[in-house]
Amino acid sequence: MAWAAGPTRAPLLQGCPVGPLVDMPDPDPADAGDPRIDVLTGHLDMDMATGGVFSDGIRIRRGSGVISAPAGRYDKENDRFLLDDGFQFRDPQGALTGSHAIFDIRSNSLEVADAAFELFTVPSRGSAATVAVDDADILTLKDVTYTTCARGQEDWLLRAGRISINRDTGMATARNARLEFKGVPILYTPWITYPVTNERQSGFLLPSLGRSETRGVEFQLPYYLNLAPNYDATLTPRYMDRRGLELLSEFRYLWPAHKGTAEAEYLPDDKVTGDSRYLFGIRHQSLLGQGWRATADARTVSDTRYFEDLYGSTAATSQTHLSRELRLEYFDSIWSLLGRVQDFQTLDDRLAATDKPYRLVPELAASAYRPRGLLGLDWTFDGELAVFNRSEGTTGSRLHFAPGVVLPLEYRGLWLKPAATVDFTGYRLHNLPPGTADTRPTRTVPVYSLDMGAVFERSGSGWLQTLEPRAQYVHIPFRDQASLPVFDTIEPDFNMVQLFRRNRFVGYDRIGDTNRLNLGLTTRVLDAGSGGEYLTATIGQTRFFSKQEVTLPGGAPVDSNASDWLADVGVTFRQYWKMSAGYQWGAAAGQTQRAQLGVQYRRDGQRVVNLAYRYRRDSLEEVDLSAAWPLTDRWSAVARYDHSLRDNRALERFAGFEYHNCCWGVRVVFRNYIANRTGSSDNAIAVQLILKGLTSVGDPAGRQLERGILGYEAD
Repeated sequence: MAWAAGPTRAPLLQGCPVGPLVDMPDPDPADAGDPRIDVLTGHLDMDMATGGVFSDGIRIRRGSGVISAPAGRYDKENDRFLLDDGFQFRDPQGALTGSHAIFDIRSNSLEVADAAFELFTVPSRGSAATVAVDDADILTLKDVTYTTCARGQEDWLLRAGRISINRDTGMATARNARLEFKGVPILYTPWITYPVTNERQSGFLLPSLGRSETRGVEFQLPYYLNLAPNYDATLTPRYMDRRGLELLSEFRYLWPAHKGTAEAEYLPDDKVTGDSRYLFGIRHQSLLGQGWRATADARTVSDTRYFEDLYGSTAATSQTHLSRELRLEYFDSIWSLLGRVQDFQTLDDRLAATDKPYRLVPELAASAYRPRGLLGLDWTFDGELAVFNRSEGTTGSRLHFAPGVVLPLEYRGLWLKPAATVDFTGYRLHNLPPGTADTRPTRTVPVYSLDMGAVFERSGSGWLQTLEPRAQYVHIPFRDQASLPVFDTIEPDFNMVQLFRRNRFVGYDRIGDTNRLNLGLTTRVLDAGSGGEYLTATIGQTRFFSKQEVTLPGGAPVDSNASDWLADVGVTFRQYWKMSAGYQWGAAAGQTQRAQLGVQYRRDGQRVVNLAYRYRRDSLEEVDLSAAWPLTDRWSAVARYDHSLRDNRALERFAGFEYHNCCWGVRVVFRNYIANRTGSSDNAIAVQLILKGLTSVGDPAGRQLERGILGYEAD
């Protein structure tokens, strides 16, 4: 078996101060290719036939390696040096001491007895009954110990009957190896390989241990395959005592024009359900040249409860659909083209067949923007031909195109953009409800807008403030669209982006009639030198001059003089503090519709505190507190508490502690979280032991913490 180093941040690779083992000047790497041998000595008794005896110190340099000893002799017949007690050796990669040594000039090999060694590349150290270094730069050690811990702090040790270290490849092979932690054996293997550099190497990663109520005790032992510089794989057996043994796999690849990741998971005969369960996925992108790009993004699972039963994350279990998509795209300075097919796997069993998303088989889309074209106008075009299919309900194809023109006018910070678009959408429909005669309905509607704004500036001592008013008038006449299907169109929440969109619907199945004026005002305070933003604040509202009658099925027309008020504020102060706030005031209802407030203190990736409040009328009100902070030089803590005030229950909470020194670390995290769409909770614990220098892989708990604590970076 093999232990391997994977990608990690620097702190996990910073070894203990194990040296200096020898008191010698650093060798010059520039001498590595020099075949000559330099010998310096205080006193030499030389016999031209048999050799010589050195006393008062001897120093031998060959290439970038330097050997020294208090005394020794030269055996001319065998062409080798025999060095006495006090021997020392050093080169750019490591250092070695011993009771006595033999340096063979012919083979350029070195043998040392009662040796202690140090490798600078990790760094690490150890001892051995004998050490041999041959001309191929391979170290062979017998009866050896190895660790990355400081002298006198041997928290973990690898003991082996024999170890061979190839310093060219950076890999070590040990036989009859026993791994000890705090004096307790935790692993024995007759054969093990592990890295002695920070380069990627194939081998086992240290296991992770955890427990949850849904899966029971979990144990994972990943095996990393460094197949080539541009592709690798990870195979992870995962044992869950309440579910069984699952195999997880991931394959990554990278070529100059292609990159991607493939994943597969398989659990035969789930102990709870009795079924075999699986996940397959691929994310791929190819740059085909001359503006063309192809992508594939697809995941599928064996059943709708796969994520709820086998994953330990609220984000994963809250998924309602999995997308399977193939895309072919083209981009140049004017045109962008898209061809794609898309399907979905529905994970929410509560959805009726007529509420499930449509398959796109296929979609062909084109858009263009030509600034300052004919007559000095900006010319635009959006077009689409899409075929929608589903097992139940209306199906069919949709043709859409919308050519438009914009007249851009600017003068000293003022700008004006009158625009006009003709929007056409036509359908060819199948499986219509009984009594529906029109199988080819169409809609044509003009869209007019006048967008205007300005940017005013004033400056002070090191700062710059802007004032940016904006007004947009939009007129779209009413067209009866009740007979048109709804394939992929929604009406999103009202927000700052939606405030200045001409069509209040997203999708081509509806064009919202309107006669309105959108108003907004933004101010910013910037650092005049760096451009860093100290403050940004925006307020906006829409004024309506007519009733809005176009709706989605089940919706009601809107007859109001004004929209809700929107306001956003973002502040950065005292270098480490950030505050953001958003507010929506219902003009018609006379009450708050939505609000959010977030405050963050972030000194670095390990010192983070977040406090957030989120409110949405009749659906959500929660307080979210999270933090990560070092308690001492070696101890740190992480925690999150996300509480629903509306339901008076915790949505997610976790607490964890991490201990680390220069040679090992451990992380323990306790979690309680929403585990399925019905709102049931699960409890879990994750444990990770990191022996630095033997492994340096991140753990699932660390990634979970990064998602749960905004701004946190797990070591």
